[in-house]
Amino acid sequence: MMILLYLFALIALAVATAALYMAMFAPFPAEWLYYQYFIRKPLAWTILLVSGAWVGWTTSRTGIFPLGSLIPLLLMGLAVILAYRMHQEVVFQAVDFPALAEDPYSLPLQDAMQLAIIEYGGATKAYPLDYVVHHHIVNDRFGDRIVSLTYCAMCRSVIPFDVTDIGPLFVASFKHGNMIVGDRKTKTFFQQATFQSIIGPLHPHTLTMLPFQILPWSAVKALQPLPAVAQVTANDLGEFALPIPGVWRKIMASEVTPGLPAKERDRTFPARTHVIGVIDNIADPSVVYLKEEVQKAGVVCNEKLALFLVAVGKTVNGFRSQVNGQPLHVTLQGEQTLTDTTSDTVWDLRGKYVRGALAQDLEPVAISDEYWFSWQKFHPGSKLVRVG
Repeated sequence: MMILLYLFALIALAVATAALYMAMFAPFPAEWLYYQYFIRKPLAWTILLVSGAWVGWTTSRTGIFPLGSLIPLLLMGLAVILAYRMHQEVVFQAVDFPALAEDPYSLPLQDAMQLAIIEYGGATKAYPLDYVVHHHIVNDRFGDRIVSLTYCAMCRSVIPFDVTDIGPLFVASFKHGNMIVGDRKTKTFFQQATFQSIIGPLHPHTLTMLPFQILPWSAVKALQPLPAVAQVTANDLGEFALPIPGVWRKIMASEVTPGLPAKERDRTFPARTHVIGVIDNIADPSVVYLKEEVQKAGVVCNEKLALFLVAVGKTVNGFRSQVNGQPLHVTLQGEQTLTDTTSDTVWDLRGKYVRGALAQDLEPVAISDEYWFSWQKFHPGSKLVRVG
């Protein structure tokens, strides 16, 4: 009897904690994480209740309670608790429809802090990334549309999706060093970096990425008009960390890429080398730049793809380098405006028209500011473009 009870306890613990170890080790397919998401709670409860009933029945027959059964029963109880608490959906709880600050200038934001700015459905909103990273996902309304702003802390990829048709997203799991998101309506799982579904009722399905910019607060607060900014407190902006103290700092200071084995990683550059990848459809194959080189140049033009990248502080954004078929020669003026030296047209850092002959906004280009290891994993065959 005791052997079976301990066996059941081990099974319960293994299933309850599988969201962690199956995400970390490559041999476990992502589909297993999907099934574990559904069975972990009912299986842990079933094992505990059936085992408890068995021990109770044995006690009633013999009149003696088997004291040795306490340890496996306690382990089963622990498994039930872990089934509820040890899952990415619980650890990183998505935020739904956050309040907006009445006075954004009074928020506890430092000038260097980066904000993701999304303009969609007639609304423009900004979200401090130091706030988003703690939740990984912020779901919000833009007019009659629903947008999920996703941020994978491990690979640093920030991507907003239009999820109006499927509803808000949640953190479903983690695989290959990148977050897996799920929609609450159907529980379909998607790989954030590729936008592609993995498994679930909607599979196959592709999420729709939205254009957006990332700018430092020093630049955002100078925009006219000022975007609506999510209400945050100093506690919301604390340093990101995992539940185990000190582990996150050690990971970030190393070449370790949890969920992505070293043998599957491109070693041309250190794993956490910052890169700017062009994920817009205009680039086939995708192209990628070293962020440090883009920052040193300030403005980088790619004539072949008719786009340019502009670095402000520690942020980089991309735009098409043509307006109405007319090529642009853009310079950055004091990290405040963009100027076409040919037409003397001026835009703000979001590409919004300010003045000049070309009375039209710049067209944004979808880019990803992430780490080298994840870019190479999910964009194989991309071309590295060196600057300078």
